[in-house]
Amino acid sequence: MTNLNLYKTFVVVAECKNITTASKKLFISQPALTMQIKQLEESVGGSLFVRKNKGLELTSLGTLLLNNVKPLIGKLDELENIGDRQSRLESGFLRIGSNSSNCNQIISQYLIAFAKQYPNINISMCRESGDRLVEMLEEDKLDIIFTDTCNTPKDILEIKKFPVVYQLIGNYDYYLNYKDYKINDKKFPLEDLILPNSKNNSRKYIDDYMYENNIKFNPKYELDNYILVYDFVKNGLGIAFVNLDYYEDKIDKKEVYPLCPNTTINLRNFSVYCNSNAFNPAKTKFCDILK
Repeated sequence: MTNLNLYKTFVVVAECKNITTASKKLFISQPALTMQIKQLEESVGGSLFVRKNKGLELTSLGTLLLNNVKPLIGKLDELENIGDRQSRLESGFLRIGSNSSNCNQIISQYLIAFAKQYPNINISMCRESGDRLVEMLEEDKLDIIFTDTCNTPKDILEIKKFPVVYQLIGNYDYYLNYKDYKINDKKFPLEDLILPNSKNNSRKYIDDYMYENNIKFNPKYELDNYILVYDFVKNGLGIAFVNLDYYEDKIDKKEVYPLCPNTTINLRNFSVYCNSNAFNPAKTKFCDILK
């Protein structure tokens, strides 16, 4: 296998077009430099330079080799410093997993802050069950997971916990008409309730709350994600249970309004976990932002 340094030497000579100039740039003697070029020519099977009055010129083989080698040399030079670049977060990746759309609402503000601060870090996300996310964290296939609080192996550390509490929201018309009502008042418009569909993790908690409080309801719309749920509420098509913490800016802008302030559903706790044995500077910085 040809020594990588021979290719680096070749590139410098090709750019300088002069053995004397190249030897000074490489801090090696002219005879040693000439010997390296000969070694490379033997390896690739042909002459790389021809001597001219004004210096060296590439042969057709030399031109072909330079066009192929120069981009690779640049990449290899980058790899030599990749550890330093990763530690400075000038390069790297962050792999995140979550088990619920609610997690995405939690993640959003922290992930945006991280992306703005470290724009050169590649970020990828996946959705899996909580058990599978823990497995992927143990296997070092993910750096951070957001999932329901659970028992984990000793090497999987909880970074932060987020309680999820749901309350009702509606648009301004619903607020004017029903702001003083309770959810179990006969005149309260339960027929206008908008819920996530039965496959959504949050739906079970809402159904359980209604059952435990003997509230009969038949949702007007059952949608497959909370983006749609919110858009329907904003456009006056009904009312919905959401986590108010995730909609503070929407409430401040008076796009939607809280209803029935005494009606709260304690859904569950989400936790952020990482693997204490896995090293990734991007993960460490993201955890700092979370904390």
